[in-house]
Amino acid sequence: MVVAVAFLFVVNYIIGSFRNRKLAIQYSKMIKAYMSPHCERIGFRVYSRSNFRSLCQLKDSPHASYSRIEVAVVLTDRENLIHYPLSLITKEHDRLVCWGYLKNAAPMRLELFPTYQEKLRKKFLSDSSIKEAPPRIPVIKDFSVFTSNTELANRFLSNAKIQGDLSKTKGFVKSLSIDQKNSLVHLIYDLSRESLEPAFDFLMTCGETLTKMTKRAS
Repeated sequence: MVVAVAFLFVVNYIIGSFRNRKLAIQYSKMIKAYMSPHCERIGFRVYSRSNFRSLCQLKDSPHASYSRIEVAVVLTDRENLIHYPLSLITKEHDRLVCWGYLKNAAPMRLELFPTYQEKLRKKFLSDSSIKEAPPRIPVIKDFSVFTSNTELANRFLSNAKIQGDLSKTKGFVKSLSIDQKNSLVHLIYDLSRESLEPAFDFLMTCGETLTKMTKRAS
């Protein structure tokens, strides 16, 4: 019995490692294909088995909203047999994490996340630098929004492209943070082949919209 269980773990480890490596290669190719037209250089670095990070150095264009974009792809632990029954409870997914460094100052701070994330809501309720914004816009009725400037947040979320991208991907997005202090857009998504490109579309739309708002204010 012990030998059979050990054999099962070994076989699963081999198959899981192969699946994660195959997925990592596919995701890296998709990232490169999407970002290449915008970038002068794209680098990749593997860490923690199949997980990897990417640095996208954007072209120095007057139309570019970001100076650079950093990406992390975090795959679930498919090598571990225990992962499969646990994932039915934890609802664990592969994750895409993006950091977009804006060329111009961010006009506000904003935190957006699905309403079921009660821990995040409690965290931001105790943050005196931001306040909860009422969900005036239909597309964000399934999201909680906290911001340092309600008027600017509503203007940002009223943008047709922002609403369109959110509508397409609201089943995947875990959080959107706009860090005013560091002029940074931080995006976390449940990752799949279907969500990767829409996630990047949303990231680019956020940058374009914030840049226009900043220029209009100045």
